Amino acid sequence: MGHGIRIARIFGIDIDLHPSWFIILILIVWSLATNVFPASYAWSTDTYWSVAVVAALMLFLSVLVHELAHSLIAQAQGIKVKSITLFLLGGVSSIEQDASSPGREALMAAAGPFTSLVIGAALWGLGVALHAHEVVSATLLYLGGLNILLAGFNLLPGFPLDGGRVLRAILWARWRDFDRATRGAARVGHVFGYLLIGAGFLLAASYRDTFGGIWLAFIGWVLVQASQASGAQAKLRHDLAGLTVGDIMSAPAAMVPPNITLAAAADRYFVPFGARCLPVDGGNDEFDGLVCIGDLKRASPEQMEHDRVKDVMLPRSDVVTIEPERPATEAVQLMAKKQVNVLAVVKFGRLIGTVDRTAALRSIDRSG
Repeated sequence: MGHGIRIARIFGIDIDLHPSWFIILILIVWSLATNVFPASYAWSTDTYWSVAVVAALMLFLSVLVHELAHSLIAQAQGIKVKSITLFLLGGVSSIEQDASSPGREALMAAAGPFTSLVIGAALWGLGVALHAHEVVSATLLYLGGLNILLAGFNLLPGFPLDGGRVLRAILWARWRDFDRATRGAARVGHVFGYLLIGAGFLLAASYRDTFGGIWLAFIGWVLVQASQASGAQAKLRHDLAGLTVGDIMSAPAAMVPPNITLAAAADRYFVPFGARCLPVDGGNDEFDGLVCIGDLKRASPEQMEHDRVKDVMLPRSDVVTIEPERPATEAVQLMAKKQVNVLAVVKFGRLIGTVDRTAALRSIDRSG
């Protein structure tokens, strides 16, 4: 994922905090200090808030260890892990490739819940042993129980939860088809997501636990969105199988002069040719960069009249390239890895076309 605030680097992995982490942290601290702990313990107000902050931060550390377990198993398999982006109750590891076998996939997926289970059991046992120290014991029991709950929740067979990844590994071993297994696990995740949404609304309405119900429904909604995206990506890989980059690229209809205005570029090149991306003329049949319809859409009316193509283009030095003989699936993976929307197709050092996700979908429609 990679979009967050960098806080550390552990075992060669960048650790980022998603901006939503701070919002969730405040909600968790508030809930613990005003509801969870006051319902069971007679402490001072300062103690409630102090323990709530400590418990929330320790929960964050537990989640970090959970995600590191996934990443360290991946690294042990020779898979590079670029970063981990953390939410308070979960995280996303930016892993550059999938596991090479169902067994390795299952091992990598199960590492996180197993780690959370071990942490939870250890904290719970320690909390019981220190029952004479109420504040410490309460904190440890809460964290222990929550880690055990998180382990169980993550093992639900709802892709892309860890349990969904284990399910994908099982389906992969049975069907011998990774993309088909991904689509199957994603469909199960989709169903589980809607079940969680329904359970969240039921909890809020029947048991008057508005916060817990909304939170559960939100997790379900995230699961639905993630499973849909994972299933769509797997279908795209399946549909692109057998095609090369040359099959899905768009040959440049024209070279756009760098010094014309954005309005002129739209009128003379993008509208007549129906192009999404065009090379910018660098002279001697060389391209100096790429300009896309999205660059024009982001410009204000005033900018359209005054800004030049060279002001908004992606310089050639920043353009990600690929050869036409490469598999089309590799182009999709490269766009995701480099976080770009378009690739320049280059042969013998010369631009022969561009490819983006829309071009890939159009190619599937044509071949289908």
